Amino acid sequence: MQKLTYRAISLLYIPLALSWMLMLMEGPVVNAFLARGPDAELALAAYGVAISIILVVEAPILMMLELTIALSKSLQAFRVIRRFYVVVGVGITALGLVLFYTPLCGVLLCGLMNIPPAIAEATVPALRILTWWSLPIGWRRIYQGVLITDGRTRIISIGTAIRLVVLSGTMVIGNSTNILPGATLGALAMLVAVTVESGIMHWAAQATIRRRLAGAPSDAEVPTFRYLGVFYLPLAITTVLRQGIRPLISAGIAAAPMAALSLAAWPVAVSLTSLFWGPTMGLQQVTVALTKDQRSWHKVSRFVLAAGLTLTASFALINFTPLLGVILLQLFGLSEQVAALVAPATRIMVLLPLSYTFHALFTGLLVRQAQTSVVRTSKALNLGIVALTLFVGLRYSDMQGSVLGAAAITVGALVEAVWLYWRSRPAAKSLVGQAEGGTAI
Repeated sequence: MQKLTYRAISLLYIPLALSWMLMLMEGPVVNAFLARGPDAELALAAYGVAISIILVVEAPILMMLELTIALSKSLQAFRVIRRFYVVVGVGITALGLVLFYTPLCGVLLCGLMNIPPAIAEATVPALRILTWWSLPIGWRRIYQGVLITDGRTRIISIGTAIRLVVLSGTMVIGNSTNILPGATLGALAMLVAVTVESGIMHWAAQATIRRRLAGAPSDAEVPTFRYLGVFYLPLAITTVLRQGIRPLISAGIAAAPMAALSLAAWPVAVSLTSLFWGPTMGLQQVTVALTKDQRSWHKVSRFVLAAGLTLTASFALINFTPLLGVILLQLFGLSEQVAALVAPATRIMVLLPLSYTFHALFTGLLVRQAQTSVVRTSKALNLGIVALTLFVGLRYSDMQGSVLGAAAITVGALVEAVWLYWRSRPAAKSLVGQAEGGTAI
């Protein structure tokens, strides 16, 4: 067995970080195309609202990656997990059909979220396309989990690079033909791109399935559907709560001053910020995959914190130098009005990469220790803090919507980080005294 070293952690993590950065570049890429197209502010706002909603609907499948890493120890176990995913994925797609292909969609957008009518009308077709997004995303994630447990993360970053190329190509073709409105085109490009990536991950994982999973000991533990349900339900609720933050903030922005411009600025601010907090999701997967005992926990935690500080410092460098103006006005092609609302929002969110680093580290540990209910509670706390911050801001201040949204998401993330640190201490202590074994990746 190969002893765990910082070099080994880096070799596993760097392709994952690159994959997340490439994936999260999709938002800026789509926004850049929409900003240069017709009805730019309407397209940006509608696309941002559609993405914020669909991320909530698809949320229950997002932790399939961590589930596969933690429990897929044999071919039999993987097949059970795959069948479990099919049930979940079909159920989520059916929910999307009910929500977005019926009058409930109008109730959700104009009634519950108070989205302006013009933006709501442009959002509906985008949501109907994104209804079909969940199935390939979940399929991709279970096969990515197989690749991560085998240390084959390079192919994951290659697959994401191909996905970004397909997305960009679809946007170029769509923009040149002007067949679809901006938000609808962005949704279609996302669906096509993730479907291609899903096929690549399925193909790439076959070698690992034949060599590693099929060759696992015959007495390897095989989870039952009941166990998977108990293990996964808190994780599914966690991701629903996490993704629920975005439409909650969109609703808060819609009720704040300068709502239309702020709704256009908000997805741009989030997509830029996500380029720096996104790689922390790879840190969570590394923690789940490599934390075996006290020694490995110490190595992994030091690596994770160093990576988080680096991401935060890099984001601060952009936010507090003229680079931010260059990115917003020249690279993204935003109008000065929209850029003026994006800039203060991203500066407020400068601590998000560090906050999410703590989330990744302690959530990874808790998932590894099968304490998934703690993870769920932490996200519920985050959502509550965000809602409280929005309420206070709307009632007692006249902050612009994008600034208020940035304040709410940052305060919620910081509170959750403190909560996770406190609640994960028993899990970290339980590693003390465990046998220190080699770690192969």
